[in-house]
Amino acid sequence: MSKNIKKAITISVIVIVIIIAIISTFFIVKHFANKRKVDSVCEIYSDNNVQERIDNCTNNDDLKLKIDGETVIGVIEIDKIGFKGLIYEGTTLKTLDKGVGHFDNSSYLNGNVCLAAHNSSNYWAKLYTLENGDKITYTSFLGTKKYKVNSITQISATDWSKLEKSNENILTLLTCVRKQPDQRLCVQALEEK
Repeated sequence: MSKNIKKAITISVIVIVIIIAIISTFFIVKHFANKRKVDSVCEIYSDNNVQERIDNCTNNDDLKLKIDGETVIGVIEIDKIGFKGLIYEGTTLKTLDKGVGHFDNSSYLNGNVCLAAHNSSNYWAKLYTLENGDKITYTSFLGTKKYKVNSITQISATDWSKLEKSNENILTLLTCVRKQPDQRLCVQALEEK
């Protein structure tokens, strides 16, 4: 092999290693920046701060944080699938591309709190692995509740009955079912007492 070919191979390998390092650094920085946002929201919305925040605000909108141009209502943590992420107001595609979305007409704390997220590796691809009894922590601008999964069903994409108001404190999670665009996975959890 000639010196020029060896030199070209060496330079190519170095360039590839540099590109991989830059891409890896980007994803690591993004991961830690997101973790900082989540931790910050958890701290601000913690039960220790809720009453003071409520006393100092005139309406619910003043209690909600704005991050990345979106209204953040809280954080959801699902230990079994290793998910902890921000919950944004609304369920538009733009919103769901940023994180978990909160259905506008559902409760924020008491009653049926309804959330949706994409069925992707960044969000709820593993939601189907949940089982009855698995725990979920939901922190909103009004406080924190802990839930236990009690129902995992597959429903039609047009079935909105699981989003109805309730006197019980329920957390309803919806995501798409892979390769079945007309179906949704629906996980419901009851507040732990």
